[in-house]
Amino acid sequence: MKIKLRRSFTAVICTAAILLFAGTAPAAQDQDCNKCHAAMSKGRVLHAAMKKGCGSCHVSPHANKDKSELSLKSEQPDLCYDCHSRSLFLRRYQHKPAVTGKCTACHNPHSSNNGKLLNTAMPDLCYKCHDKKIATKQNIHFPTAAALCMFCHDAHSSDNHEKLLTFEMPELCFKCHDRASIADKTAMLHQPVISGKCTACHNPHSENAGNLLVSDTPNLCYTCHDKAAFLDGITHAPVEQGSCMACHTSHQSKTEKLLQAKQPDLCYKCHDKKSFTGEKHSHKPVSGGRCTTCHRPHTSKVKYLLNKSTPGLCFDCHMTEELAGREKHGPFKIGMCNGCHKPHQSQNPKLMTGKSPDLCFTCHSTEDFTGKFVHKPLSDGRCNDCHGVHTSPNKGLLKLGANELCKKCHANISRDKHPSTPLPPGASVRSSKGGPKSGHPMDQVDDPKRLGKTMACISCHNPHSSNWKGLFRYKAEKPGDLCLHCHR
Repeated sequence: MKIKLRRSFTAVICTAAILLFAGTAPAAQDQDCNKCHAAMSKGRVLHAAMKKGCGSCHVSPHANKDKSELSLKSEQPDLCYDCHSRSLFLRRYQHKPAVTGKCTACHNPHSSNNGKLLNTAMPDLCYKCHDKKIATKQNIHFPTAAALCMFCHDAHSSDNHEKLLTFEMPELCFKCHDRASIADKTAMLHQPVISGKCTACHNPHSENAGNLLVSDTPNLCYTCHDKAAFLDGITHAPVEQGSCMACHTSHQSKTEKLLQAKQPDLCYKCHDKKSFTGEKHSHKPVSGGRCTTCHRPHTSKVKYLLNKSTPGLCFDCHMTEELAGREKHGPFKIGMCNGCHKPHQSQNPKLMTGKSPDLCFTCHSTEDFTGKFVHKPLSDGRCNDCHGVHTSPNKGLLKLGANELCKKCHANISRDKHPSTPLPPGASVRSSKGGPKSGHPMDQVDDPKRLGKTMACISCHNPHSSNWKGLFRYKAEKPGDLCLHCHR
């Protein structure tokens, strides 16, 4: 009987306590909680639910079964969704604590000295899971340095990117960086800019390389551009130094190939402009500002970074029938076009390195050109009146056969100055009076001074100079003197 009374009494007391708790006003109830849990509400930022009372989240003043915390009305994160919009946490890409429903992994449910009720101030809170090394390199992105992780990232979920970005790239980057200086629609754009892949080149947190580049140039560039194509042979100085940005821009340019400026102005930043301009005659690629017509900008197997060796390079523009003759001029034969021509500019026509005949005398001996009497083309410096400067089908690079060439100027000379009839074998002429006349040239008569050849103008005349009037090869002071050199 005593046992029954005790049980009944205990039941009455418990029921009364429950009714008393249930009927107690929230403020009074919270005062009871604060007797033990006052520290939970001392943070600078107070959870809004705390203002409504502990009963907003908890259902009993008693501990749960494992005595670790008061019983919650429901589990995380469903309890949090009673106030916070579920859609903000369930977008395409989700932060791991949001996926596992561990809201208190980042937030204090009661109060905190940090904004958003964070357990720890940023970025230290983030570093509990994320490697702190992302912000320890030499150059640090401003949001990282200022601990503004949420400037770029959403803490819960995002539809934009697996990195929980607040906006898709490059729109996120354009929140701070000027769009016009990076992706002007009227400019030519670098492929990563077109695709919006800013992080293809830049580290969004920190990096040792300048401008937060993921690696130094040129190695960064080689991740997309074939390295072998830039190191095959003789390299341009900027390439050798790894200074890709000396010629190219990294984002956009008004010029093809993302060049810093148009040719030839870009080239003149390093190469002396006076060496290419100011003289009377300019090579067409130079005057047209097309340096790459002849030169490669990165590397070449040929000296001076030429696209190919000479004369092949020159033939790309200058191959004519004149250059396809049988007899070849020495410099032309060995491909030394710049032996006579300057590649960029010259005061002389045809970009010659000097004037004729002085240019010719740099290779040809002057011995045969310094007689008392000089052929007019030579005295006027017009060697190319008679000679092809590159090739010719005729020996001596003559533009025509010897007699035909002379007749262009001397067609009616001495029509009555030579015997007309070819001599029979073994016969000789010693008379100084002559006989019937037929004129020049006697191309059917064997030349006694040049075995195997017939008489020609050059049998008697030196085409360049002579100490005898008429450019005769031999002394001819009176009639018959010249003849007697052959006819004795």
